[in-house]
Amino acid sequence: MVVQTKGRVLSNREIESGYFLLDIECEPIAGLAVPGQFVMIKASDDDHPLLRRPFSLYRSYPISHSEKKRGGQLSILYKRIGAGTLKMTEFKEEQAVDLIGPLGKGYTPPPLPSRRGSAGPVSVRQCRHDSRSGSSRLLTTSASLILIGGGIGIVSLAFLAERLKPANLFVFIGGKKSHDILCLEDFKKLHAHLFIATEDGSLGFNGTIIDLFFSQLERFKKSEPHYLYSCGPMEMLKRLARRIEPGRFVCQASLEARMACGFGACWGCVVKTTHPQTPYQRVCKEGPVFPLESIAWDAE
Repeated sequence: MVVQTKGRVLSNREIESGYFLLDIECEPIAGLAVPGQFVMIKASDDDHPLLRRPFSLYRSYPISHSEKKRGGQLSILYKRIGAGTLKMTEFKEEQAVDLIGPLGKGYTPPPLPSRRGSAGPVSVRQCRHDSRSGSSRLLTTSASLILIGGGIGIVSLAFLAERLKPANLFVFIGGKKSHDILCLEDFKKLHAHLFIATEDGSLGFNGTIIDLFFSQLERFKKSEPHYLYSCGPMEMLKRLARRIEPGRFVCQASLEARMACGFGACWGCVVKTTHPQTPYQRVCKEGPVFPLESIAWDAE
């Protein structure tokens, strides 16, 4: 269910050069959202800018969440890049904010283990989340969870990891410079295997996050299942899709796109897919999360 509602700003602070964390009390959306979904925010009370801005959810806590102080809250980690986000940096505590959400299709957790089961060590706890209670029913499967995030794309993956709490988590974070590397503390709390790449070499591997990932392939045995989730610039996802070995990983990708409405009416965020009946699909409606191999990357 999608709702348009008013939220109340709890805090809005710069956490890194050009990056801001916005906490909002908004029970109707917080109680429904799942990792990978997004909200459309009205950045100003006037018509400048006219269009709402889409933002992936960084956190969302139902009212019945075990951490009572966080119940009914959601968080957005955003980058100041234009007129809309510049306006948002001026949001003040207690200010009312107009939101629409939760929107789009989120990430699909790893599938339940088969009834036959499989031998071998348990390495990932897989959950189905009950959005009404905020609880997670943990199950197990012999798999690795791999997250690949470029820049601000790591935000929705941090939300996914926080919900799943996997026991064997590999996280690849890339950015142009060291200050573009986000959410490190979130993943450290989950005891993730962390891999960092910066294009200027200021932190971690000197190069792209895709090059770093493929340099580490020997860590992931072909005989075991691996679930890979990615989010970042289209060029990053395209490079991943073109280089990855078909069938070796179960891959999902969250696409970034310019959006006007956010709920499928305007068809302004269409992407070409390999689907035979509906090759053109909307990032805001059928996505933003798609199987990586379902995108016609050569058309991008």
